[in-house]
Order: sequence, then C-alpha cells, then structure tokens
Amino acid sequence: MKEKFNQIIESVKTARRMLITSHLDPDGDSIGSQLALKGWLMDSAKEVRIINQGKIPSKYLFLDEEKAIEDFDSAKAIDWSADLIFVLECPNLERIGEVKKLLKEGAKVINLDHHPDNSFFGDISYVDTQACALGEIIYELLTSAGYHLDKRIATQLYAAILTDTGRFRFSNTTPEALRIGAELITLGANPKEINNQIYYNNSNASLKLLGFLLLNLETFANGKISSLVIDQQTMEELKVSKEDTEGFVDYSLFLKGAEVGVLFTQKNDSKTKVSLRSQNSFDVSALARTFGGGGHRNAAGCTVNQDLNSTKELILKKIEEQLSR
Repeated sequence: MKEKFNQIIESVKTARRMLITSHLDPDGDSIGSQLALKGWLMDSAKEVRIINQGKIPSKYLFLDEEKAIEDFDSAKAIDWSADLIFVLECPNLERIGEVKKLLKEGAKVINLDHHPDNSFFGDISYVDTQACALGEIIYELLTSAGYHLDKRIATQLYAAILTDTGRFRFSNTTPEALRIGAELITLGANPKEINNQIYYNNSNASLKLLGFLLLNLETFANGKISSLVIDQQTMEELKVSKEDTEGFVDYSLFLKGAEVGVLFTQKNDSKTKVSLRSQNSFDVSALARTFGGGGHRNAAGCTVNQDLNSTKELILKKIEEQLSR
C-alpha cells in the first residue's frame, strides 16, 4: 500500500490538470470519495474537475455544496483534457461511459477500487478488496499524503463508508471501517445529520414510488427470491427521477426468508437496469458479471440489453438455477 500511495502522490506532484471520474450513475461511496479526493488535489494547487455520466441523487447534494460534480451530458468538457486521471470504483474503463472520450492519449490513469472484479487497468492500479468502501481507500491515501482532513472532507468520507456498508450493517463492516468512522466523527463528521440527509430526506414522490414497489413485490422459489420492478410509465406518472431510486433495492431483502433480492428498472424499451442483493454466501456479483456488470458478493448490478419482461424472466431463471445447485 505504501509503495502504491507514494507513486500516486508523486504523480500528483508532477501533474497540472486532473480529472476525477467514477462509474455510471454514481452512488454515495463514489460521490463522497470523489469530493474528498478533489479537496486534497485542489489544496495541492492543481486544476481539477469531477465529471461523471449520470446525475447526483438529490440526497447527496449536501456533500457537494460547491456543485463541483459535473454530469458529462451537460458538462462543457469536449475541448478540455487532463494529464492525470483518477478512475474510481470501476472494474474497467467501459464503466465510466461517455466520460471515456475525455481520456486523451498520453494521460496517466490511476485506478482505485475495492471490488474483486477489477481488471487492474491503468498506469497505477490500487485495488484493496478488504476495504469496506472506496472511502476507506481515499482516507488512507489522504492520510498517507499527510493531508489534514477538515470537517467537510470528514463528512464526505463518512458518507461514503456509511452508504457502502449499509449503515454499518453489511458483512463488509470491519473493525477498521468502524475505527475510521470514529476518527471521521472526531474530525467533525456528524452521524445524525449525515444519516438524516441520506436516509430521512425523501421527496413525497419517491416515497409514493417506494410504496408502489412494496405493494407490488413478488416472490419466487418459495420466498427465497424477492423481486421489485420500476417501469418508465410509473416513474413518469409519479415524476420521480432515476437518481432518486438509489437504495430501493435494499428493501427487497426486508422480507423474512428472502435470500436474493432484485430490482428491475426499465431504462427504455430495450434496456433494463438490474440491481442485486443477497444474504450469506449467494454471490450476485458472478451473475452480474455475466451481463457485463459487477460488484460485491452480496451487492452487485448490471444492465441487460433486453426489454423489462424479458430481462426479468432471464434473471429470475438464472437466480433460481443458482439457488438449486
């Protein structure tokens, strides 16, 4: 770790313009980590931009008070390029979507991740599968660089770790995760405020959508599989953005006896997003990788290039086959 971090720190010293990006439709871990990383780089007198493909869910906007994160679809970035690029939480460069167009020849790529399916791309690759979240890796990097974490960055990193550990209840909640969380609180992160902003700040429309999902929840394989579905028509009728459905998949495992939970989200007539959760030893990341996705053993996702009903039938069949083995 020390050697890799030293390489990254030296690369930062010699670079002038930097790009930070992450996977399509960034989540709490990637958002908090990107913002904390930007804080360090900006204080190192560098020109830095954060550009992702996909908007920030509204519940995370409090982390980005300066509105530093840009959406590629609206960013004026075509004529801009960086000489150092941080790619966070991506198994490969395809996962950053259209942002890949900003990776110019000759630019150095630094790959930081904690997912086991990472392909170790880039000029410098640091992948720690034992880290509970990317936020843990960024915390270690910044402290290794001797950077002082202020309240804002402590808040961003706490949110990153909080969301990727499921409020410190997933199996990736290690003693180290709790130690770092405690240190971030000491540095000014407010657990109650952060929890309220992320988990108790839903819009009326998103709660109605959640109620609709739960009302229409389906079970399969004698209750071992719990399935939720979001179609475009319902989202349009309730006026809910796709960004504000993040975390809804977790409710699929609230059901007693459910071993695998899945949320199908219709993106268009020929593309469906699949979010997967599981209990114990069931590996949903293996299923997600089959369709070009990835993630962790108990939390993963992918996009299937089929309509909603076909995707649902296909994925449920694959899960049932895996359960029966």
